Amino acid sequence: MLEDKKVLSKLNQCLDKNESVAIITIVEAEGSTPRGVGSSMLVDEEGNILEGTIGGGVLEQKARKDAVNYIKKRQSSLIDYNLDRDSKTGNILPMACGGQVSLFIKVYSSREKLILAGAGHVAEKIAKMANILGYSITVLDSREERLNDQLFPNVENLILGNIVENLKKVDIDHNTFIIIVTHGHKYDQDALEVVLKSNAKYIGMIGSKNKVKTTFDNLLEKSSSKEDLSKVYSPIGLDLGGETPEEIALSIMAEIQAVKYGKEVPHLYKSRWEF
Repeated sequence: MLEDKKVLSKLNQCLDKNESVAIITIVEAEGSTPRGVGSSMLVDEEGNILEGTIGGGVLEQKARKDAVNYIKKRQSSLIDYNLDRDSKTGNILPMACGGQVSLFIKVYSSREKLILAGAGHVAEKIAKMANILGYSITVLDSREERLNDQLFPNVENLILGNIVENLKKVDIDHNTFIIIVTHGHKYDQDALEVVLKSNAKYIGMIGSKNKVKTTFDNLLEKSSSKEDLSKVYSPIGLDLGGETPEEIALSIMAEIQAVKYGKEVPHLYKSRWEF
């Protein structure tokens, strides 16, 4: 009971920090096994044990690796392990126990983070759509009249001030999606340069083909690589048609969802000029 409380307490701490983790629990055990039904442990997305144990050894090591894979997939799973190394069938582990264990890997995925560099009308519509889709949203702008709770309700972080300097301080990881839509495109190039080498899952910048070409040429002259620039979705969005802020926002969020789920779709950036 005490061990369960420690696992759950640590889980709550991780969820409060918006971290991806998994609880691995023995739900069925037959024959000789390291631990019994109900034993559990909490692991992070790198397979580190944060709390608890299911018995150590080969089983625990394999379960940690499997948990990492399912955390990446953002899905839970039930897995059966055969602990008889001489067995010819099943998910066999090199153990002498001779029993069988079923583990349930329950994944708790962090919320994806959406960073909006710019608080214009398009960003306003994007934020509302992204909130419905469950993203944790950060909006950066230097205009106090645009950056407020009335225009951006349900947004976790409204960061007022120099967009480029503040963007350097924002935590960006592999679950981060970045949209660059600064007022009048004034800070687009500088913002892109800041995030270009980050681990963001998606970097999109609004603009016409001519504007994109000019921006890319400028960054290439400043030592950015073609490989880095090839990751940028610009012109941004899917080829859905329409030109209102709502329609542009829909196009951008549809592209982000497609990237998130690995779907082939008609990206506008594929029609840009080569650089």
